[in-house]
Amino acid sequence: MFSSLAKGYNSLRGEAGAPQSASDTIDKLCDRLLNGTQLEDRRAALLGIKGLSRDWKAEVGSRALPILLGVLEEDAPEDVEIAKAVVETFSLLCEIEEVDGRPVRDDSGLRNTDVFLSTATPLHTLLNLLTSTHFYLRFFSLQLLGVLLSNRSTQVQGHVLTAPGGVGRLVEALDDAREIIRNEALLLIIALTTSNADIQKLLAFEGAFDKLFAIVRQEGGIGGGGIVVQDCLAAIGGLLRWNVSNQNYFRETSCIPLLAPLLLFPQPKALTPTTLAAFAFQPWSEQKVINAGLVISLVRMLVGGAGTGRAGNQKALLSSGITRCLAELALASNAPAVLKSQSLNALADILRLSPPNQEAIANLTVTPLIPPLAPSHESSYAAAAGEDGERMDARVSSTQSASDHRWHRGIPVLAIVAAVSLSVQGDGTPGREGLRVRAAAAGLFESYVANASKTQLEILAEMAAPPAPPEPEVEGEAPPKPKGRTAGSILVHAIRIFPTPGRGEPFDSYTPFFSCLLFSHLLLHSETSKEAARKIYFHGDDAEPGGAGDEDDRASLVTIVVGNLMMAQREQAQSANAGAGPERGLEWSRVMIGYLIVLSIWLFESPSTVKEFLSEGSNLQVLIQPITQSSGVDSAVQGLCTFLLGICYEYNRDPGAITRETMYPILQSRVGPDQFVSRILRLREDPRFRNVGPNVLELVDEEDMVEELTEEDGLWFDYTFVEFLKTNYISVQRAILLDPSATEPGRRSLDGGESSEVVASLRSTVATQAKDLEDMRAQVVAIEAERDTERGAFRDQVSSLTEQIVAIRAELTEARAEKQTADKEQEDLLVLLEELSAKRKADKVKMRQANLEVSDDDDDDDDDEE
Repeated sequence: MFSSLAKGYNSLRGEAGAPQSASDTIDKLCDRLLNGTQLEDRRAALLGIKGLSRDWKAEVGSRALPILLGVLEEDAPEDVEIAKAVVETFSLLCEIEEVDGRPVRDDSGLRNTDVFLSTATPLHTLLNLLTSTHFYLRFFSLQLLGVLLSNRSTQVQGHVLTAPGGVGRLVEALDDAREIIRNEALLLIIALTTSNADIQKLLAFEGAFDKLFAIVRQEGGIGGGGIVVQDCLAAIGGLLRWNVSNQNYFRETSCIPLLAPLLLFPQPKALTPTTLAAFAFQPWSEQKVINAGLVISLVRMLVGGAGTGRAGNQKALLSSGITRCLAELALASNAPAVLKSQSLNALADILRLSPPNQEAIANLTVTPLIPPLAPSHESSYAAAAGEDGERMDARVSSTQSASDHRWHRGIPVLAIVAAVSLSVQGDGTPGREGLRVRAAAAGLFESYVANASKTQLEILAEMAAPPAPPEPEVEGEAPPKPKGRTAGSILVHAIRIFPTPGRGEPFDSYTPFFSCLLFSHLLLHSETSKEAARKIYFHGDDAEPGGAGDEDDRASLVTIVVGNLMMAQREQAQSANAGAGPERGLEWSRVMIGYLIVLSIWLFESPSTVKEFLSEGSNLQVLIQPITQSSGVDSAVQGLCTFLLGICYEYNRDPGAITRETMYPILQSRVGPDQFVSRILRLREDPRFRNVGPNVLELVDEEDMVEELTEEDGLWFDYTFVEFLKTNYISVQRAILLDPSATEPGRRSLDGGESSEVVASLRSTVATQAKDLEDMRAQVVAIEAERDTERGAFRDQVSSLTEQIVAIRAELTEARAEKQTADKEQEDLLVLLEELSAKRKADKVKMRQANLEVSDDDDDDDDDEE
């Protein structure tokens, strides 16, 4: 080998031992590679080109690339060493240089990549090299595919699709026992599936799901596995993302039942208090949290669409136990806040428009855990679970009580009660992570009550019900257990009790905000629910609804909400005068926005609720004062007060103390159309309102977002209310311009006030249109019958002509056969005649030679023939 290298070196030296230029050297190496007869010489030339590729990439690419492509296509499949060398050379030639983390704009690596991918043959050859068991050849081939894919992903994906068996070879590489090759194939599959549904389908049908789950099991699952498990789960996500076909295939191949065990949730037959306790108190490492989050993201992909596929996935997730798994993980475990929020968001997607899942959550009882008193961090989640699931790490400081660092079991409650409590009251997790959990719980509640009128009325009934009296004690028996809380009681209590923080004390503005947000979802687009909510009364200063007392002394929930709104305005002004700072002012703004959201949804299209709201004259002033105030009021509060005022005017249909005629001059003089419109438009341009999207409750931030949460960065609206306001603010704006004394325009009427003439005219129009529709249907039936008749006649005619053509073709075939037979007989006769003539001539010649007499006729015939 050294002798061949020495010969190669001497051949590259110039005259008299002078060094050559890079271009001359490359040309000589290419000539030896192309025309060399000795295999060792060609290998040495290829290795020389490879060595020059590091420092002379552009020159090698321009001079040697076509020859290297020929070597790849012709020699590489036959010789492993040449294949390894040429693949390494292409990797060097196609790599892109980077400066400050950005690729060089005019880099030769891109030009070389374009030449390599100009036709599909080189890439197909590269995929065929993956069948080799040679370690370095397989490894470098995968690396080259990765380089090409990062440079020109679209072209590579297109060539992979046209390669016979190419996708299958990539999947087979996942079975390689050598981890470095398996991991390289795994990364390549992740990159290859980006934005290409066809490759996703091919990978799925080649068995990628089974192989990826097998790797996860081999690596020890989400807890024992590390970054490899993370890559496997990311690859599965790449196959499922935005690919309905693969999602259906994932369900039909029974892959969904594998998700709950991945999260270490016990099998349905093994669900016992001990196994649930072990699940609740399991330790959580950083990598385990990441892997579990990826599993949860797979669940969200399966229920992120619409239609029958999503409904089928929701049923499969319920039957596989993932619904309960996520509920236990989010509401009854020591999981970190980031996992709880992800689980709640996934659970919300599963519950949305899925009555079976909604019913399962309604009947599920969980045992929430009480977090440790000390601030939570990752080490507090790494508790060892004993038989009872409550044995915690005993290594605590001697100056602190061990119980302060332990999670404790709470009282068993219904899952929806735990979710409402988590959203309204929180679990003590500080900062943005704690807010994410509360917002996710609010999203879960929204999905739970969506399109479920029975559930909505049940929760409203719980809100209206007085506290259950304690059961009497019986001598000799254990004292009765206290009545458990309900979702409705938590909501009504948080709405009823006005927050009264002392100066300098912490203030949780999200408690009234989330309680109002959840309550609004019970009322949206349901007059029945609004009517049930109007029946919630409080007596005096009672904190709970119902109870005994004088009816004149009772206050409705509408009155309570308006009263709290007025006190919040007063508290905000007092805190500003006391110099409490802008943060405290924003907290009071959030409280007021929560009350205004509830009132806007409650009063919209509900004249009875508007009448109750306007029964107190001061309530109107609560809305007008912030609108007309030039400073010291949050623009979002002003816009919502304006929107609510317009709703009051638009739907003030029932007779009461304040009528539309009474409101109109007040609105025109105190507010005015211009200011009315500008307040709402300013609200719509407010970033806190404008930036709200469908995933606002997930509080997704940029990667560089700091963890410290300011009031300005917090949650102010949910997407449901934003869409509600955007849909209806135009009609509310127009309403204030209408003089009630003038003829009212045609609009929706909620009190059944249409005149009988209009109803009769509409009925007549409907009847006429129905008759015209029936006539058109009869015409369509007649035309279809006529068309069927003509179609039948054409079919008969075509059938007859077809039979004639077949008969003529048969006659023609028979005639051709007869002609061929006659021609053959004639040809045979001519041949026979020719043979007889030749024989006769030969006989005459013999007779003459024998001096026998030949007749004159025969001579004449011979002369004629001559």
